[in-house]
Amino acid sequence: MQAVIFDWDLTLWNSWGIHLGLMESTAAELGIAPPTAEAVAAEFHRPFHQHLLWFFGSHPDAENELDGILPIYLSHYHAIDGHRRYLYPGVATLLNAFRRRGIRVGILSDKIPYFGEIELRESGMAPLVEYANFKTDDRPYKPAPDGLVDVLENMAIEPADAMYVGDGPQDIACARRVGATSVAALWATIDQGAILAEQPTHRVYRPHQVMAVVAEANGYGGSDPWRRHLPWPWHPDADNPEDDHDAGNANLADAGGDAGQSPLLSWPLADRWRGRTRDLALPPQDANPIAPLRLQTGVDDGR
Repeated sequence: MQAVIFDWDLTLWNSWGIHLGLMESTAAELGIAPPTAEAVAAEFHRPFHQHLLWFFGSHPDAENELDGILPIYLSHYHAIDGHRRYLYPGVATLLNAFRRRGIRVGILSDKIPYFGEIELRESGMAPLVEYANFKTDDRPYKPAPDGLVDVLENMAIEPADAMYVGDGPQDIACARRVGATSVAALWATIDQGAILAEQPTHRVYRPHQVMAVVAEANGYGGSDPWRRHLPWPWHPDADNPEDDHDAGNANLADAGGDAGQSPLLSWPLADRWRGRTRDLALPPQDANPIAPLRLQTGVDDGR
């Protein structure tokens, strides 16, 4: 495995918390009730302009109404401080580990370049990304393979030597059409059932497990120093209650946890990681100052 291509939103970048806050601020300035997180999630698949018009316009195709909506959204977006905080915990460590190991990194996202390029630059991750393709008017949306083909061609990587990591069913379908390994990023997906229905090659619950997928694909053995630095379980697709995520609440209860608590809100390995990697030591909810993680995943934890 020579290259890992990532989606951006809800994979490396926590746009969900940012977007919810911006939708609330936009609604307040327009003098209307803010949409619920559930409603925003249900329409999150729409192209950005249609998404805004769905909630704040007369209908999703009322492009002539954008001039009264988009500047408000953008004004609040530009007021955001500290973009680095919106990387998911472990992302910076993951990309730096790939750089040290010689694994090349690209990005394919359906986000428009206006937002994507700002966020990539201000996140501090741009020097670690060899090539990024954000959605332009002449490139179709995923699962059309055009964007991924462009990334691989510009990086001179064969599909068989690459994997595509994303949070949505369109990402898995896109990888399959190109012939690349597909990896379902489940740490912030809005619809876990939909992405798993696409039968990804691997499913991972935290960014560090992407390292494990590469380690397994490239045959790194137990004596390899890169594998020794991986948190347990080192192997991909692991449903292990001793890891920072497991397959469900039943496993968490078996491990002595609270069956009513979402496994996405527990981070048992944080103490072990503390002092080793600062970002992995953060509980996931502390990495996002706007919205709790349960809203990012649609998980109801009873609160």
